[in-house]
This record gives sequence, C-alpha cells and structure tokens, in this order.
Amino acid sequence: MIHSFQIRGYRGFSLFAMNGLGDINLLVGTNNSGKTSVLEALYLLASAGDPGALWQVLSRRGERLEEESAPRRPDVEFDVSHLFHGHEIRPGATFSIYANNQLPERAINYVIGEVSRKENREMFPPEGDGPLGPRLGIHVTGKPDPLVPVIPLSRRGGLAFETFDLPRRRRGVIEGATPAQFISTESLSRDELTRMWGKVVLTDAEVRVLRALRFLDPSIERIANIPTSSNFYASRGGFLIKRNSEPPVPIGSMGDGMWRVLALAIALSRSQDGILLVDEIDTGLHYTVMSDMWRLVADTARELRVQIFATTHSYDCVKSLAEICDTSIASQTRITIQRIEPEQGISIPYSEHEIRIAAERQIEVR
Repeated sequence: MIHSFQIRGYRGFSLFAMNGLGDINLLVGTNNSGKTSVLEALYLLASAGDPGALWQVLSRRGERLEEESAPRRPDVEFDVSHLFHGHEIRPGATFSIYANNQLPERAINYVIGEVSRKENREMFPPEGDGPLGPRLGIHVTGKPDPLVPVIPLSRRGGLAFETFDLPRRRRGVIEGATPAQFISTESLSRDELTRMWGKVVLTDAEVRVLRALRFLDPSIERIANIPTSSNFYASRGGFLIKRNSEPPVPIGSMGDGMWRVLALAIALSRSQDGILLVDEIDTGLHYTVMSDMWRLVADTARELRVQIFATTHSYDCVKSLAEICDTSIASQTRITIQRIEPEQGISIPYSEHEIRIAAERQIEVR
C-alpha cells in the first residue's frame, strides 16, 4: 500500500507530493493539471525500471521521434525528452518517484548520462560502438534494484524497440516489481485483453468479469475469446458475447461501455497485491451504472488487495463515489479524492466524510 509519494522533475512537475492516500483514490483537477502524469509516475515506480514501462508511457501519448531531413525510418523511436521537466535531453537531466512510507521501500530514479564503451559492448555485443550505437542512455537506480541499469538511447536521443531485446532484460521479470495495470482513456487493446484473458478464463476471476458485464446488460450469459488475425484492423475485437437465446455477437457491437467494463474487470483481476491505474475511469459509462462500477472496483480491490488510482472530470463519477462512502464498503475500504491544481506542489485530499458532505451540498471538488 502506498500511503504517500513524491515526484521530482517528471513532465510538468518540478516537485509534487500526494499524501493521505487510501485503497481507492480518485484524482480530480482541471485539464493539464497533471492527473495522467501522476498515473504514469506510479506506473514507472511499480515497474522497477523495466524499459517496457517507459515505452508504453511514451507510445500511449504518441510521443514519437520523427525524422526531419531524411526519409521516414521504418523503425519507431520515441522521444524521451518529454519525460523530463523542461523537455530537454542533456547529461544530468533527471526525474524520480519515491513512495515515502511504503514497506518495502520503493523508489526509482532516471538520469541522462553517457553510456561507456564497456556498457555499450555489453548491451550490443555484435555491433559494439558501431555508427548507430547510442551515445547517451538513461541510467536507472532505485529500490528494488532495476534489472536494466542503463537504457540506451539512439544517436537522435530516441527510445528504440531494440531496447526490449537487451540481454539483461531477456533474463526474466524484475524481482520485486509491483503488479500494475494501466488503463488509458482509450482502454486496453484487443491484444492486451486477449493476453490477460488467458490467465482469467476458468478461474474465479472469470465469474467476476461476467458479473461486471451484467450490470450493463443483465441478459449476458457467457463471454468467449475468439482467435483473430494479428493484423486485423479493429482495436476492439476478439470476444463474443452470448445473451439469452440470441446468437453470439462481437463485443464491439455492444458499445464503448461494455469494452471499458471488460477491461476494468480483467485488469482488476490481474492486479492482485498491486495497483490499478485508470485514466478517465467513467469513459463510456452512463451515470446510472457508475455506482455499480465503484462497487465492483471496491469489492474486488478489497478481495485481491489492489490499490486503485483513477482520474475523472465527471461530477457524476464523484457523486457516485460519494454514494458508496455511505455504505458498508466505506467501513472496510479507505476512499479519498485528491485534487490536483496547476503549479501547486501538493494535492488536496478529501476524506470519505468530506466527499459525502461535498456531494450532499453540491460543493465542487473537481
């Protein structure tokens, strides 16, 4: 459980702290206040320095490094400068995230620095310091120790896909990394959900997924994963829904809310003893089902010991969270709202009691 944490030098934050965290934490604030950046920072902290986490953070935002004076390169590189406060890649540029009072202690620190010839040969034995070898890298330290202490950058300062094939990363997952799932505003992709579904099917988690889908449509009987071509263009496919006596239909035929709840339920089940991060948790959901959504989140989080961090701009989302503060859920689950304001170095926390009062009196907390 993370009770408080601090961010230094990440994106728009020179210094930022969030205290008084609970089991469920709803982040609110104006556009560009940094809500998504907070989720990203927590994801990087949980990843314990896995280069794949950096890649996912950059790719979700589309921060691709484009070629300016030459034909477009076939390989994709992402611009890591946007991760650092000031958007500049230079030796000594750094950002860090630290969970102040979590046991075991968690911290991660990224620093731009030169990659030695020895490190370059170790990371790319066949090429050594060839013409395309990296000049700078991201040096990673933290607790637990990262599996990859140096993430090489291309000569253009980009993060390339070949990073995933670093010899030390191939040895296995990082020991001590916290289980974490990140659901963006676009939800999870078909491929991500298909991979996770293989770990969910025929377990208690499958029952949870069905129960979640039924609060959108009580007539749903079954859900099944179906094989699809890897180059199939649809981002929302690979699942069929069976309702009563009707023939099965693709889940994509049932609207954005159904896909969102499917992603939420599966990701919850795959976050046991870890954290779940959800950007715009109410996306695609009608206000009448939001209380059910929060009950699903609270019940599953308590059962599987998952800490939730989510963002919203919706008053209905805040109001429905206040409704579960009035139930037995609140007696077993600590709930907070964390308001983030631009240029402020610390969030403003609201307790369950304050959330209920704000909803009753229609006090704006967003």
